[in-house]
Amino acid sequence: MIPTLSPEQRKTLDEHNGAPIVVIDPDRQQRFVLIADTDVRVRDLFAESNESGSWTAEKEARRRDLIDKDIAGTITVEERAELAALDLQGNQHYDRIAPRPIEGARRLHQQLLNRRGQQ
Repeated sequence: MIPTLSPEQRKTLDEHNGAPIVVIDPDRQQRFVLIADTDVRVRDLFAESNESGSWTAEKEARRRDLIDKDIAGTITVEERAELAALDLQGNQHYDRIAPRPIEGARRLHQQLLNRRGQQ
């Protein structure tokens, strides 16, 4: 699912002429960066995310470095965009090579439903 922009976010993006903007989730006190897909820093994100076999040890190492910087609070806007791209690529890679087992979750769900029905 891809969420849509609110009118307030669209207005802010327009006011910044396409430059990245930071939005805050007040409940979680977490910041997010909105970057247009035409921005040079993320322009290739969608093309790269569809390549098969494109995940490398170098990308994984870079992703880990960026996570460390994020935790330390020293990550830049550009690096945060890079981390988002690497997260997407890594998740897609691992979903292809080792899909999450769903059958065990289905059995557990059914057992819980059966127990609730017996109460």
